[in-house]
Amino acid sequence: MDQNVGQRPLLTYDGNVGELYGIFLKNLLLTIVTLGIYRFWATTAMRRYVWSRMRFQDERFEYTGTGGELFKGFLLALGVLIGSIIVAEILGYVLHALTGSLILSLLPLFALYVLIIVFAGGAFFSAQRYRLSRTLWCGIRGGMTGSMLQYGWHVLLYGLGIVFTLGQLAPWTTVRLAERRINASSFGSEPFRFQGRAGTLYKTFFVTFVGMVVWFAVTGWLFLRPVISNPDAFRHGAPGSPHLTISLIIFYVLFIVGALLLRCYYLAQVSQHILGNTTLGSQLRFGTSITGKRLLGIVAGNLAIVVFTLGLGFPIALHRLLQFVSNTLLVEGHVDPQSLGQNDQQPPRTGEGMLNLLDHGAGF
Repeated sequence: MDQNVGQRPLLTYDGNVGELYGIFLKNLLLTIVTLGIYRFWATTAMRRYVWSRMRFQDERFEYTGTGGELFKGFLLALGVLIGSIIVAEILGYVLHALTGSLILSLLPLFALYVLIIVFAGGAFFSAQRYRLSRTLWCGIRGGMTGSMLQYGWHVLLYGLGIVFTLGQLAPWTTVRLAERRINASSFGSEPFRFQGRAGTLYKTFFVTFVGMVVWFAVTGWLFLRPVISNPDAFRHGAPGSPHLTISLIIFYVLFIVGALLLRCYYLAQVSQHILGNTTLGSQLRFGTSITGKRLLGIVAGNLAIVVFTLGLGFPIALHRLLQFVSNTLLVEGHVDPQSLGQNDQQPPRTGEGMLNLLDHGAGF
């Protein structure tokens, strides 16, 4: 039975490319003039526009975050990182002076790397909390409970599990981390709830995994074999040789792009599973009409637009993506705004500092 029976599109998006280009070009100019500092206000300006162009039950969303909050969060994260590096260096020096052991003197540096990984993983959690707390619908905002550090530790431990199982724990990790984020979230007085099982994802994951291995072998054979099989490639073309360097770049780019496109079918099923098992209280049940073919089309198209326009086509790609999201995100049920109490969780004072600092997904 189709789990999307009785569901309808959740969002209505009515933005246009011209307005997106106006914001994009202004943001680009001011970011260049300010040597990158304006990017926090640029992100805020783009979010405010996008949020305001999304409607649910004929009521628009509103984004209330500010560039100043993002900037302060970035400075705070930078201070924490620099402080941690200084402490690790001092502790390493002290341990070496006291024990004379190089191994013991490296322990603070090892602990620093672990801490950075934990913060990097937790950054997604804290970013979701910030964005929810700055999202209003009918005057009601979202929120999250829980600790970003605790989430970050789970990311680290699950990541080690993926490494030790040669990637085979990835579907289970995806579901468990989604469960932690969703079940910690709420909108107004209503909690989000997710219950899912990773077993349904493994068939597609395995097929995708094998496809990526085959693609790796094919691209490696085409672009690296002529270099590796020729001893002169290493004698005359050690790192820095134009021929070797160009071959490596082509291999890397083709493999990454091919792997991204192959993963579309797996990511589509992940979206179907996670959204299809998510509810908001007893009022809404979510779903999606995303398929691997549709996701492949939007990803490949947007990738081509951004690459062949040298990034200047970003507003077009964003517009296509927002239309795609609004057309595929489904919902069953109805929310009466009068029945929603205001979210009582304390909103964060700053936003997405670690995510901005590590620059993995904070651009929008």
